[in-house]
Amino acid sequence: MKKLLLLFLLISFTSQAQFKKIFKYSTVYASYDQNNSIQPMQSFAVSANNDLIETTPNTPADQTLTIGIRKLAFFEYENRDQFYNGSETNIGKSANIGNAKGLEYLFEYSKGRQQRSEFENSQMFVRYLANYWVAKVERTKNELVDLDYKLADLRLRLPIGKKISLSFGAAYRTYEKAYGVNPIESYLEDNYWWNLSRDYYGHNDVPYSWENFSTGETGIDYFWYDQNGVLISNSDLDYRENIFGNLVNQYNAEQLELVSGGYANLSGVIGLDFYHYRKSHWIHAYGNILPIHKTYTESGKKEYSYEAFVGNNDWVDYSFGGQFGININKKFGLFSEIAIQKYWDRKIKVIKAGINFKL
Repeated sequence: MKKLLLLFLLISFTSQAQFKKIFKYSTVYASYDQNNSIQPMQSFAVSANNDLIETTPNTPADQTLTIGIRKLAFFEYENRDQFYNGSETNIGKSANIGNAKGLEYLFEYSKGRQQRSEFENSQMFVRYLANYWVAKVERTKNELVDLDYKLADLRLRLPIGKKISLSFGAAYRTYEKAYGVNPIESYLEDNYWWNLSRDYYGHNDVPYSWENFSTGETGIDYFWYDQNGVLISNSDLDYRENIFGNLVNQYNAEQLELVSGGYANLSGVIGLDFYHYRKSHWIHAYGNILPIHKTYTESGKKEYSYEAFVGNNDWVDYSFGGQFGININKKFGLFSEIAIQKYWDRKIKVIKAGINFKL
């Protein structure tokens, strides 16, 4: 993506006239927002001296910083006078065609925190729309859903009347993470769960017997000690519920890091766009389907590819979405919006619907 940005800037500075043409109608924007996160209920503990101690976790505020530059042609139903902050829904970013021929682009970066989890998101694309073809290069990174890929998309375009556009061609996607791979699931197929604690992280269990004097019931449970010999749990149940889950997350992260990098898919792609606008109502919809793929990997990583995970090369990736609005009269209106994407085993879904009534 750095090379793409460098190439984009190089082209931009070839001449003053070209510079003005490329950046004409573009918008540079930056924004910061902060909101209270969901706060847990107050919790307390009592010391041996009968002192009340508040143990409520401190949850810092959610926040997002966004910067970007964009050049996207407005559709008739969009508000041209809005201030950009990076949170706007714009179908032009996801659809296959914009509302004007020629060059469009978006470079956007966000960094923030949601419910104590830090994230960095970025979306960058350059698209060129011609009468009978469309080309696009894209980089999407969404840490909130753990999706990160680069894409080059080239298609022939067949306009059908003024409202429908059919496109078909090929999309080449590269990615670093071994999507579909779950190391702990593979590990537990051949091992008991406690082997992971002992063999990988040096935790040891020591059995002890117990007896309930009220019922006469007896049994065996286990103390758990960490790699330094410190007692960390008084029972198997407590260990599994409060400690083992963190080990699973650590193990998965470590194993996925060993097989990361060097994955790519060359996919056939078919797209359909529909746009109809009247002042009283509008429909704007798009859809893409990637039904067949050719996988490329670095040596030794074929077994960790998504193709190996699903067992064939004809899994179906897709993206579709749209907006619908209707003004029933001067006071009453309806709208809805949907955006759904599935790439490999990562899914993104946005659904909105609403009613407006002017008093």
